[in-house]
Amino acid sequence: MTTNRQSIRSLVALLVTWSFAVLTVTGIVLYIVPRGRIAFWVHWSLAGMDKSQWGWVHMVFGGLFIVTGVTHLIFNWKPFKKYLTERARGVLHVRRELVLSLAITIAIAAVAVLNLPPASWVIDWNNRIKDSWVTGPELEPPFGHAEAVPLAVLSQRLDIDLPPALAALREQGVRFESERESLETIARANDTTPMKLYAVIQQFRASPSPPSATGMTPDAIEARYAGTGLGRKTLGAVLEEIELDEATALERLEKAGIAASADETMREIAERKGVRPIEVLKVLLAVGYRPQP
Repeated sequence: MTTNRQSIRSLVALLVTWSFAVLTVTGIVLYIVPRGRIAFWVHWSLAGMDKSQWGWVHMVFGGLFIVTGVTHLIFNWKPFKKYLTERARGVLHVRRELVLSLAITIAIAAVAVLNLPPASWVIDWNNRIKDSWVTGPELEPPFGHAEAVPLAVLSQRLDIDLPPALAALREQGVRFESERESLETIARANDTTPMKLYAVIQQFRASPSPPSATGMTPDAIEARYAGTGLGRKTLGAVLEEIELDEATALERLEKAGIAASADETMREIAERKGVRPIEVLKVLLAVGYRPQP
């Protein structure tokens, strides 16, 4: 019986160790992977696993680490209790350690929540690494999770002439059943990526009028630009895209209480105001719009 119990204790200890090792690896991978809209658009993978699979492994082993960690503590409660009893002789020293460790924990949590250094450095590095995967405009989907939308809906949202777009896909040897299928489904069936399929059909997309000339509403701006990687673009690049001159843009932003310069990213400008990047765009396109932090 003692041998079996010792065997279980050893098994639990090893599971704690292996869980920690796996969590370390998956944590690093999830820190550097592209943002979801990019990962799914280009079918990003590492070691044969995509972003979702890495996330699943991290989640499952996180649960295993918690369960085996608690079990390990239960199995070793007596020596742990003995350690605490022996340490209790130096009560003042134990209290100092307890207070110091608690203070450090609270401080780390606080700087993370408030996005202050050094926690903010880790967060900024994470954003820079994730944004660095986008090396060209073709890597950005037209909107978030565009790969999951049926072709019929995608064509309506992006003003794509669907019949010739479908014909072009078939000419490229792409197999699909109907316009109700999504780019993701078709891409998986043809061993390609949504990005490559979109490159074929986007040539049949009508050229939209410049946003600044359309009198777009905040809701329309949200629908068109949400999930398109707006935050990583500089204000100057956005102004060129929407064909709005810098002087007018800065004037509109100033009236909304937003300080900005053309070389700053939309995320940097938005974070200073405490809003999302798309709220800054709404200020530029929906005259008179005022974002609420």
